[in-house]
Amino acid sequence: MRSIRSPLVGICAAVMLVALGGVAAVSHASATLYKWVDADGITHYSDRPAPGAEKVQIAAAQTYKGTPTPASTPRRAATAPAAPRYSRLEITRPSEGEAFVNNGGSVDAVAAVEPVLANGHQLWFVLDGTRQPDPAGGSLTMTFQVDRGTHTMAAVITDDTGRELMSSAGVTFYVRQNSVLANPPRGPLITPPKKKG
Repeated sequence: MRSIRSPLVGICAAVMLVALGGVAAVSHASATLYKWVDADGITHYSDRPAPGAEKVQIAAAQTYKGTPTPASTPRRAATAPAAPRYSRLEITRPSEGEAFVNNGGSVDAVAAVEPVLANGHQLWFVLDGTRQPDPAGGSLTMTFQVDRGTHTMAAVITDDTGRELMSSAGVTFYVRQNSVLANPPRGPLITPPKKKG
């Protein structure tokens, strides 16, 4: 008895043809398949010949070449707000070459900053090349106890992370103390008494 061919068989055969065509297209630009119908009326496809099969030429698979994606531009890192530009940072006291004499080594340091310090920024005094441990604060002045000798003073501004934004030119100053040995007392000349006799 002969089976009745269902429409589903035709759909399966078409799907199989497309699948085999895809496989063939991947391996070759175009390929040859063989098609035959068996005794039950089922259509078969193969890449190998079978008795009574007919050759079916499969065209090369269609390809699609999309438009190239434009190269992405690298993202810019989020930039921190620009630090204010200071137009002036200088030591106004001590002045260049100033001498402090007999004052016990007390030296007032004063800096001038324009524009005013931004929030989070600090002004530091630098005495003899060493940044002092405490910032100057809003008054921009500090008093230092300095030994006798030659010294330098400068100032720096830092941001809230401690990064140095600007530094002033240094000034040289002197601390002098008069000494008793340098200025011996003066008075009548004392001579030893003459020996008798």
